[in-house]
Amino acid sequence: MSDLPVVDERPSEPAADRPPDLDPEVEERPQGRREWQGPLRSLALPLLIVAVIVGGVYYLQNRGGAAPAANPGGFGTVALPAALYPAGTSPSSEVGRVAPDFLLERADGGTLRLSDLRGRPVLVNFWATWCPPCRKEVPEIVKAYTANQAAGFVVVGVDLQENAGATNSFASEFGMKFPIVIDRTGEVGQTWRIGGPIKGIPSSYFIDRQGVVRARFFGPMSAQTIADDIKKIMG
Repeated sequence: MSDLPVVDERPSEPAADRPPDLDPEVEERPQGRREWQGPLRSLALPLLIVAVIVGGVYYLQNRGGAAPAANPGGFGTVALPAALYPAGTSPSSEVGRVAPDFLLERADGGTLRLSDLRGRPVLVNFWATWCPPCRKEVPEIVKAYTANQAAGFVVVGVDLQENAGATNSFASEFGMKFPIVIDRTGEVGQTWRIGGPIKGIPSSYFIDRQGVVRARFFGPMSAQTIADDIKKIMG
């Protein structure tokens, strides 16, 4: 028997044809990354689900169409009886829709519910004593109320989040003899989306005898604007 070493004379396998796991230059780090994918994926998926749920709750609570909480004591926006909806309508402050109902405290005592005025043409005017444009239009509203009161026209002044003392002082200064209520939390103003895109006051809504909004105006109204819009609700 020969003592010469056995030499494998088979041609060596080209490096390019070697399986990756036989190549000595193969980097081990990708395998390490793959080993981490399982635990990371298990952790990331629950976190993603929680984030989606939290985001959804936040959206529902803060979206524009969401109704805010009612005022303490049952005051604020209240549901309107279904029998008072004209066919095919629902509560909204948009023109052509039934105005949202509310129950608020009067500045001079007592309460007022808007739907109790059904059958009369109504101007609902949102304002505040600190608002210069509101002060500008109030004298014209007072004149229009005086001129049309005998025909059943009524104005409901809605003061935003002020106390009765300040509200009554303002009403006395301008001779406001029509009902004035206080939206203490601003919830009714939010429901009505006062001011439209600008979200400001004064904001005025002319409502016909069936409770339907026939005109609305954002900003201080002129005497002519008030007269024109009263005509739309007096019929």
